[in-house]
Amino acid sequence: MAVPSYTNFLFFVLNQMKDGKSYRRNSDELRQPIRDAMRKRFVLTDEDMNEKLKTGGSRFEDRIGWAFTFLIKAEYIEKSQDEKYTYLITELGKAALDDVLSNNKVLDEKYLKENSPNYIKNWNTKIIEKETQLPENDDEDDEIFNLENAVDEMRKDAEVKFITKLREMSWQNFEDFCARLIEKMGYGVASKREIRVRDGGIDGIIYTDELGIRDKVYIQAKRYGEQNPVASKDLQAFLHILSKQKAKGIFITTSKFSSDALEVAKDDEKAGNVALIDYKKLTRLCAKYKCGFRGYSIEILEVDL
Repeated sequence: MAVPSYTNFLFFVLNQMKDGKSYRRNSDELRQPIRDAMRKRFVLTDEDMNEKLKTGGSRFEDRIGWAFTFLIKAEYIEKSQDEKYTYLITELGKAALDDVLSNNKVLDEKYLKENSPNYIKNWNTKIIEKETQLPENDDEDDEIFNLENAVDEMRKDAEVKFITKLREMSWQNFEDFCARLIEKMGYGVASKREIRVRDGGIDGIIYTDELGIRDKVYIQAKRYGEQNPVASKDLQAFLHILSKQKAKGIFITTSKFSSDALEVAKDDEKAGNVALIDYKKLTRLCAKYKCGFRGYSIEILEVDL
């Protein structure tokens, strides 16, 4: 079989460190028992063990490094105060290992998120900061993986905070925000925007040109909680207005659409008469068009000599 995913390595790395000794993360003293145990458990062949990354490094060794990094973020292992470049298991790590063994649980990233109080925070606050000064021969891929996963965790955390902020807005501010997003997407111009029209349930109109002589895009914005989906009657009312005005529309919500509502809008959506934006799509669009989000670029350099 192929080399297991990094989550399969978490238990074997932590279990090898249960003796409380300090280990260098790249030492054979630490890694050889892990190699032997995993090779036996997953029936890995020589070909599996020698599988290479695109960068030329060992995939198996690289995934030990990934697991090591995740256990550091979970505070299950930590830097030793006695010897430079070494790590040892923490009391939290011992408790986790005992819990996994005693209760037949799986030590994976879901377990880390649910049982390590600072796991997510440690990714978010140390995105660029290296957790330690590593020995010179440490695999560079581990640091790249570290950054990529930290960025992913930060993105997820930002999305949760973002949609929460939108739900906490006043309805007036939310309607303004939705209009700004539509403009950023290239569907209208700010000088011809009309908000809070209140024309039979229309919350805003975006004109697609400066003079307002081309098509108008009608907006309906519902600031609902996650457990309060948009009902079919709300969508039917909006579609009725669009049909009457011979216009196109965008229905935006911080919740989701009920299955009945989606069925009601199916034909109009296919025909391009209406676009439905639920909280997931809203978050993605806002991130893409930098509406309510701010982004940073990180350039990762690799030695190419």
